[in-house]
Amino acid sequence: MQKSTLKKWSARIAASTVIAATAALVPAATAQAGTPQQFRLCNYGRGYDTIVEFPNRGGYAFRVLAGKCTTTHVATSSNEPVKLYAVQGLQWPSSRSHLFAGFSYDDKRGIDITTRGTYGAVNWSWR
Repeated sequence: MQKSTLKKWSARIAASTVIAATAALVPAATAQAGTPQQFRLCNYGRGYDTIVEFPNRGGYAFRVLAGKCTTTHVATSSNEPVKLYAVQGLQWPSSRSHLFAGFSYDDKRGIDITTRGTYGAVNWSWR
């Protein structure tokens, strides 16, 4: 094998290794936890808004409109309960709202929530 051919193969192998290593890092970067002291919710669902309620705060809640994202700082104690509701219409609570998730939130870790789907079939995830 000539030296120029060997150099070309070495360069191709090195480039392939870099591409594979970069591709392996991309999923790891997207799986990170939320930003500390930030509560973020993106509502990509259709036909409903999402209400985020902190029941231990006397019903403190905020609304994230369909197609929008909201980031806020909510100072909490660790493991504070949170409830997520799908809502149609302006009034909440109402007969056109339903609870679709409940969990504990710690602002030291932060959270990034995504909602998708429709009013009757909400799909949500967090990191």
